[in-house]
Amino acid sequence: MKWFWIAAAATAIVIAGLCIALLRQKRRTASLRAALDAYLKNGTPLPYSLKEGDTALLQNEIADLIARLELEKQKSGDVERKNAAFAADVSHQLKTPLAGLRLYCELDAGQGSANAEKELRLIEKTERLVAELLKLQKIRADSFDFAFADADLRALTEEVFAAFRPLYPQKRFEATGAALLRCDRAWLGEALSNIVKNACEHTPADGAVRAAIENGDDSVILTLEDNGGGVPAAELPHLFERFYKATNASPDSTGLGLAITKEIVSRHHGTVTAENGEAGLRLTLCFPKIDANRKINL
Repeated sequence: MKWFWIAAAATAIVIAGLCIALLRQKRRTASLRAALDAYLKNGTPLPYSLKEGDTALLQNEIADLIARLELEKQKSGDVERKNAAFAADVSHQLKTPLAGLRLYCELDAGQGSANAEKELRLIEKTERLVAELLKLQKIRADSFDFAFADADLRALTEEVFAAFRPLYPQKRFEATGAALLRCDRAWLGEALSNIVKNACEHTPADGAVRAAIENGDDSVILTLEDNGGGVPAAELPHLFERFYKATNASPDSTGLGLAITKEIVSRHHGTVTAENGEAGLRLTLCFPKIDANRKINL
């Protein structure tokens, strides 16, 4: 009987030790999860652990990975800021000669010059190109402040359509679905306008542009599709590249509109993809649902 109680006590001690070890492991795991959540929400660096064990090793490996990611992000940001500064300098240097050229072209137009109108269009395109390039680089360098607030995505889409209806009175603009999205309304409106403008330029006079909004549990998906026949499959991966122009692009295109759209969507932590639909080009914008207190560090 004596040995029985000794064995029982030893077993109880072992079980208690295992329970304590499991509880410590649980607490360490919970602490690591809280530290990761703090990084995702607020950008708080993950601290290194001086303890022993697999959890501590895992925490240190994750902390090292985060430190490397932050360093690469800082390097990338420095490059983008330099590019934005360079674009701003170029823009500033071009303003004066472009203004002078415009003045002389307007004088020539007043004197009946046959080429003045063409020259003015080229100057306007150059001015637009410089302005859009500067905007793109500033967005990439985080030089603009985005004011995020809940917005009615259906209403925003309808406003964008309303701006194009007078320009393309024969086209059909349709929107379905609804969702609230935390976004910068003005910037997202510009992103949608770039897509709709592109669709209007690549559809027949009586063509159609349709928007469909899907309100999911964790994301909001906005699909914009036209009936312009789409683009060659080989060109789809390049549509969002800077200065890229599809084979059927408008002569006045700068090749920057969709690149700007991609950067704006990225600032909303979203993605935009292009594919050929049944009748034309289909662009899909996917945004995660983010509350007012949550910040995601990309």
